[in-house]
Amino acid sequence: MIKNLQEYKLIFWDFDGVIKDSVEVKTDAYLSLFPNAPKEVLAKIKSHHLEYGGISRLEKIPLYLEWVGVQPTNQVVSEYLDRFANLVVLKVISSPWVPGVEQVLERKQYHQRFVIVTGTPQSEIEEILVQLQIYSIFDNIFGAPTQKSKAIKWALQNYKIKMEDSILIGDSKTDLFAAEETGIQFLLRETDNGEIFSHYSGNKIKDFIGFI
Repeated sequence: MIKNLQEYKLIFWDFDGVIKDSVEVKTDAYLSLFPNAPKEVLAKIKSHHLEYGGISRLEKIPLYLEWVGVQPTNQVVSEYLDRFANLVVLKVISSPWVPGVEQVLERKQYHQRFVIVTGTPQSEIEEILVQLQIYSIFDNIFGAPTQKSKAIKWALQNYKIKMEDSILIGDSKTDLFAAEETGIQFLLRETDNGEIFSHYSGNKIKDFIGFI
């Protein structure tokens, strides 16, 4: 079991579900985009979003539009992206912190680098981090459309930090796959959607209280 995050020279942070308990905010936003969709389609959208939390809305919204029978033209996708962003930004900012994470971020050591890797669009995650007054804590911020595995590889190479000295903290299969693809360690932050990881035997936490 991982006992001390300060031992890692490079920590990659997902955002929703890891720093802020905001996964449900985005789940509700996706469902509210399609108020007239059949219940079974809404259930399919919800299940997909929760299982692949780290995938960007840039990929999800065109897919969900197809599921509800709407042609995902560039204009239509752009309109739905705007509607989604308007629904979520303020709610994400005001959503609860994952317990203990603020203190862990504040206690970042001089030898450590913290990097955000999230499916949230680049400009939006930067705005959120500024509003939360934690932007300066992170050495780099990677939002969509940058793939998490590419961001991790870039940081490992440019910061010249070994894989064994690096870890990704995430809450979705997308995060786990990115860690496995790049050879770094993975720490699962368990959420209420834990059935997705019901058979996961690796390192996992409910919150960051134990690291304070």
